[in-house]
Amino acid sequence: MKQLSTSLFIALIILFAASCKKSDSDTDNTYPKQVSITYRVSSTTTNNLVSITYDNETGGQTTVNNPSLPFTKTITKTVNKNNIITLGYFVNPPQTVKLEILVNNQVVKSQSYSDPNSAMSYTFQ
Repeated sequence: MKQLSTSLFIALIILFAASCKKSDSDTDNTYPKQVSITYRVSSTTTNNLVSITYDNETGGQTTVNNPSLPFTKTITKTVNKNNIITLGYFVNPPQTVKLEILVNNQVVKSQSYSDPNSAMSYTFQ
């Protein structure tokens, strides 16, 4: 019985130690970190939009009036965990518009809208 208790105790210690070990994939989630953010806006029609608004490098928002489509803007920004970035548009008359946010050349959010104005956001995890 004493040997069984000792074996269980050792097994629990090994399991606890293994669960505390950090995995190598956690290093990519270290914040703050510098990232490349690309905003893409496109449409099925060739009409220009009235405006596009996106979060810029300084934490503010930039509005581009009468942008030609397709629109692409890439910025470099230092972000913290749970920071939120947004991308939005306004068009008149309504048309189908596709918004995309890429982080380090990976699409993290993509959606199509048919409203006269809309926006989407991405939260860093």
